[in-house]
Amino acid sequence: MKGIVTINNKELKFNLLRSCRRSVTAKICKDGTIEVRAPLLFGEDDMTRFLQQHRRWLTNHYDKMVEKAESRNKAFVSGETHYYLGEKYELKVVETDSNSVNLVDNCLIVNCKDVKLAETVLKNWYKKMFAEKLNELLPPIVESFKKYNVSPRKFSIRDMSSRWGSCSRQGNISLNIQLVKLNENCIRQVAVHEMCHLVYFDHQAGFYSLMDKEFPEWKKWKSELKFL
Repeated sequence: MKGIVTINNKELKFNLLRSCRRSVTAKICKDGTIEVRAPLLFGEDDMTRFLQQHRRWLTNHYDKMVEKAESRNKAFVSGETHYYLGEKYELKVVETDSNSVNLVDNCLIVNCKDVKLAETVLKNWYKKMFAEKLNELLPPIVESFKKYNVSPRKFSIRDMSSRWGSCSRQGNISLNIQLVKLNENCIRQVAVHEMCHLVYFDHQAGFYSLMDKEFPEWKKWKSELKFL
């Protein structure tokens, strides 16, 4: 059964799927639809009450899903909102005889030989600026972990769709290019998280104790991670 429910003054689409089960679960799909799985006798009124009871969780995750979709579906034209190191900027695309990016006041100005190249020019700039920022942020973190007799084999920048970072058993750490759009402490949080995996590969109790020791405010900045 499909329909619309109003939660916190927002009209959200839902899809109720009934089956031979005892529990009720809900998730938000990529298109923003709330998918509810429930027992056969679970009615529409039951579902509305269930969603209202979980409205804080639903609206929070729905907003993040919308934000992610908006961040991934840019047209790279003047007037759009883009982010850099946690700050919001208005994009201005200017056709010139060279390719470059400049930050002027609250504007992110992309100069390019062809407006169709705006996306490529901006993404190349993001990668360059992220590499420079990592050269600043990573050395103190790596140095701090030497007391545990670990060090990364290498760091790399990747565009990942569902993870902020990763650490292989060989010690190769990858960080998502999207982090350059967030606050520096968000970048630190992910970097420390992946460095902790050099000591504890799994998320066991010791892993979180090490996170607390190496970056006491990690929970605060983890909650600020957006877009994914």
